[in-house]
Amino acid sequence: MPNFIFIITYTNISIMKLTIKAFLLLTIIFCSIYVEAENTISPEKTNVSNKKWFPLFKNAKDTIHWQSTGKGVFPNEGWQINHDHLILKSGRKGGDIMTKNKYSNFELKLEFKMTRLVNSGIKYFVTRMKNEQSGRLEWIGYEYQIIDDFHRDEIRGFNDDKGSTAALYLLYAPSNKKNLMPLGEWNSLKIKVKNNKIEHWLNGKRVLSVNKNAREFVELVKETKFVNYKDYSKKDAGYILIQDHDSEIQYRSILVREL
Repeated sequence: MPNFIFIITYTNISIMKLTIKAFLLLTIIFCSIYVEAENTISPEKTNVSNKKWFPLFKNAKDTIHWQSTGKGVFPNEGWQINHDHLILKSGRKGGDIMTKNKYSNFELKLEFKMTRLVNSGIKYFVTRMKNEQSGRLEWIGYEYQIIDDFHRDEIRGFNDDKGSTAALYLLYAPSNKKNLMPLGEWNSLKIKVKNNKIEHWLNGKRVLSVNKNAREFVELVKETKFVNYKDYSKKDAGYILIQDHDSEIQYRSILVREL
């Protein structure tokens, strides 16, 4: 707040005469300007605020941000919390969990630790879509694959690099810049989606960048099971989902920010 310094010299007091009405008017004008300035948020401040990282999971209290698919609450079986670790136990008792909020343009980052023969994934733009072949409504999205690359020959359905860790599942394989840490060690991932551009990052390196509006993307979808879901390639918003694929895996430091 600006400081107003009134210097009054008693030798020339007539110069500084102010009526009470004039002083009050000056005060009202100043206060109104100050309040308006306080209530005005600059574009720069708005952008900074919108880009703050929000903790989807840092400790047990953050399970409030997650729900079993379609049930509205966090599951009471299958998922365990150990301090700042979110642990999925094998056995498929927990089921998939997804955020309560939908996201469009966003960044998601987290750390994960794999076990032997793990098969899981982080899905995004998840919505209920009709399977045109079976007629069923299913929770469908794009997927950042997480799988035990080190024992790929022992995992059923692991056919090529489009199903390896950091792949956009079944559609795009990660680049040769990929560096996956050994089983039992923590890896970091990031998913960034903005204006139809999708990026997958692994341990600080971007390993995949695609434009989902490109003709190539649409054609690749037609070669997969996702062809059974109308407008799959046009997804632009949805929930974030962590998959329960009957494999033990740990997560921590799950953060998201909208872009």
